[in-house]
Amino acid sequence: MRKVAVLTLILAFILLAAGWQTYTIKVASVEINALAVGPSGGAVLPIKVTLLTPGDGRAYVAGVPEAGQGFGPSAQIALYVASRLSGVPYTNYTALLRVVASDAQVGGPSASGYITVALYALMNGLQLRNDTAMTGIILPDGLIGPVSGVSQKVSAAAAQGIKTVLVPIGEAPSGIRGIRVIEIGTVEDAIYYLTGRRIETLPPTAVDDSAFKTISRDLFNAIYSYYNQTVGRGYVDTATIERLKSQGYYYAAASLIYQGLVNYYKEQASSSRRVYRNLYDQALQMAKNAEADLAQIPITINNIDLVVASYTRIYEVYLGANSTNPDAGMMYARAITLKSWIDEARKMAYGPVVNETGLAEVARMYLDYAKTMYAYLETTYGVTLGDYATAVQLAESLYQRGLYLASMANSIEIIAESASALMSSAPDKYLQVARERALTNMARAAACGYTNTLPLSYLQFGDYFSAQGNVAQNALAYYIMASIYSTAMGDVVCNAKGGRVIPRANFSAETQAPTPAPVTTPMGKSVAEQGEKSLWIPLVLVLLAAAALIYASRR
Repeated sequence: MRKVAVLTLILAFILLAAGWQTYTIKVASVEINALAVGPSGGAVLPIKVTLLTPGDGRAYVAGVPEAGQGFGPSAQIALYVASRLSGVPYTNYTALLRVVASDAQVGGPSASGYITVALYALMNGLQLRNDTAMTGIILPDGLIGPVSGVSQKVSAAAAQGIKTVLVPIGEAPSGIRGIRVIEIGTVEDAIYYLTGRRIETLPPTAVDDSAFKTISRDLFNAIYSYYNQTVGRGYVDTATIERLKSQGYYYAAASLIYQGLVNYYKEQASSSRRVYRNLYDQALQMAKNAEADLAQIPITINNIDLVVASYTRIYEVYLGANSTNPDAGMMYARAITLKSWIDEARKMAYGPVVNETGLAEVARMYLDYAKTMYAYLETTYGVTLGDYATAVQLAESLYQRGLYLASMANSIEIIAESASALMSSAPDKYLQVARERALTNMARAAACGYTNTLPLSYLQFGDYFSAQGNVAQNALAYYIMASIYSTAMGDVVCNAKGGRVIPRANFSAETQAPTPAPVTTPMGKSVAEQGEKSLWIPLVLVLLAAAALIYASRR
């Protein structure tokens, strides 16, 4: 019996050894001079940043409560951005961050820009300048956003002998001697001043807008035809519509027509309780029908943002229906535009199919950061964005249902609106930076075959508001939306290669489009299909991360 037991143990050991593979785990660390604000004013708060390779794609934080609200999701976005700039998937790394004890606190994401630079430096073997510090929020697209308490932070840095401080655009304080303050708008600028490396970006001329022009013209023609047949006149400025049309600004013109339809149906809804109820019921039914139709359309690199836009509009109807005071007019106006978006999504359903399973982790990251940005804006600045608390709940609900693209779309809008609200003190200074950032990210996404339909739509609307001269805040919000959308969708498309490819269908007036094959569920892979991947690396990394955090917290 004992021999059998011994043989069994030997056999188990042999099988275990056969399945084990040897990996070299690289560990690199650097300490940064994060700037914080405490009860007695500004403070320099050291943060030790450690990078493990290979990793599990996560950022772990120790030192709470010195790490303020939202520090974890901000560190995760920092890892995400640094990896993208390095040209390596973020899942190749694990980041460990330990905040040294202090009476000061890093307020939410205010150190995330600095952490991004530190991670990039570790990934590329670069040295950080010891005489330079930084404060500023990192956005997923690489923009650096404003923070609070900059004057106190710069004063604390000067008192510590730091020679240069990088601060967000429009936040350079005056009257502080003995220190150089540089305003920056992008993470590339921060990397240059902190490491000396200049990162080259793709030129905006790399963006091909031919598909966008065709799609936006189709959408414009559909909604303008509906308006002329149903409403006729009185709710839009026809001269403005025709001018925008002649300039090729079809999306901006279509958006103005949509607003006219909203005003028209709001009047209709207010005419009687019966009309209100009919519009409400019909809007909900159209949204449900649209959702069912959309579920049958494959998601490819060519139609992904059309699918996202369709889901966003469907859930705007649902969100309106679930509000405390439903706006039946708005709901109906939104619902009657759904068909044209879904028709375009069906026509563009060709090319490499997107692996939606891989969206789960990225969608979670955007969702957590949306919560962080919204909370930071509300708790630090006392600013509340309309009904965005409900929008956050909707994004969470969509994620739980496995609708990762729809969840990501809602999260992106929350992040963009929060960021533009933070930049409201200097929107004119951010306008050009945000627009150039959008074009840069679109060029990167276009290199992977992305059509940039939504980003170009938002860019066009931003240009429209920018030309008005007195609505810089609105233009800024659309530019940031264009930039973050092109970043997120570009990441998805760039990782879509190697899968199923759908040929382009012929949609003629005489033939009806064939019904595409049903899309597999976002989490459709079975455990058996995923079982070929080794569990050793994630297990070892999680244990290492846990041990490191326990060790750091006990020191």
